[in-house]
Amino acid sequence: MPDDKFGEDSANHSVTIIVDEELQTQLDDILAEAEATKINGLREDEDGVTLLKAKSKTFVKKGDKAFPCRDAKAQPTKATPYGGDKVRLRLSPVKLTRDGSLSVFLNGCQIIEKNQVESETGGFEPTDGFDGTGFNTPPVTEECTECEDMPF
Repeated sequence: MPDDKFGEDSANHSVTIIVDEELQTQLDDILAEAEATKINGLREDEDGVTLLKAKSKTFVKKGDKAFPCRDAKAQPTKATPYGGDKVRLRLSPVKLTRDGSLSVFLNGCQIIEKNQVESETGGFEPTDGFDGTGFNTPPVTEECTECEDMPF
């Protein structure tokens, strides 16, 4: 799903990645080659780990809810990457004319390894109780204009 925290007009797909030594070297080389002033989307978290956020509006503008990803065999998948997943990204650095800074845009995502806990269980551990398999939400029939308070 696109990130629309700041409104529908600013909606985008984004990914935040840990910048290791190899990526930092590549970013430094790109920054120098482009003669840019800084790289937008770089920040340090509370533990001092450098992170890079890359975004794309391309597929949001096309009306797609999910960013098109590929699996490890480079085949299209409807899977969505979550925290802890191992991915390969196709990124495009662009020097901005307005201030000479460099932005990194997300152009592709290949999911190499899924973080099973997050992707299959939403971060919850299985427990005994309600089994929602096959449960269908009752259809909405008509809007109630003079309804009493619901008992919950």
